[in-house]
Amino acid sequence: MTHDLDARLDRIFKADREMRLAQQEFFGTGDDSARVDAIQRAIDGALKLSDPEDSSERLMRLADLLADLGGAKACVLLAQLLDHDEPGVRASAGEGLLELGQSRYAEVARCFEKLVDEGKATTALSEIPYILAELGEPGGIKLCVKLLKHAEGDIVGAAIEALASLGDPVAIKDIERLKNDRRRITVEEELETGELTVGELATEAVEHLRSLRD
Repeated sequence: MTHDLDARLDRIFKADREMRLAQQEFFGTGDDSARVDAIQRAIDGALKLSDPEDSSERLMRLADLLADLGGAKACVLLAQLLDHDEPGVRASAGEGLLELGQSRYAEVARCFEKLVDEGKATTALSEIPYILAELGEPGGIKLCVKLLKHAEGDIVGAAIEALASLGDPVAIKDIERLKNDRRRITVEEELETGELTVGELATEAVEHLRSLRD
């Protein structure tokens, strides 16, 4: 048993070493544009795989590589992955966008603004407000206020929560318009998941923001 465990650990070490070497070779070949193009082809291929687990694992790894590369096109591809059905893929893409946003906020903001204006990538639009809240940049308020007008209640709810987290009372008037909105949404508090109406969430957010102002 001891020998078997030692051998399995050795396999892990070897696999880690192979991964590091492969990644070094990838980043040492071609330029950033060629590398992003290769990742895009790999994303397209992964999305066509019949095995969802294999597909998701590849997409999560590709999200990590995109975060290391950076650049406008990498942001676009990460945003595409942020719209994926699999939570793990969305989490990897979100972490990548957060990492890029901390060093290259303008590129991420432009990518988000395009998605917000188009309003179609509903899964990604439900995630974007939380990323903006973590980044804490003033420009995030404008994008979240735009999302308050979206037809999907869960997107509106995410925007309300993000605006409350960003803590700028300037958003009060926009949130207050939703206080009678009866759309039901799912909210997560600590380890519990429950339901509220958009109006109830808006009322809570307004009270919070007013307390900060007062």
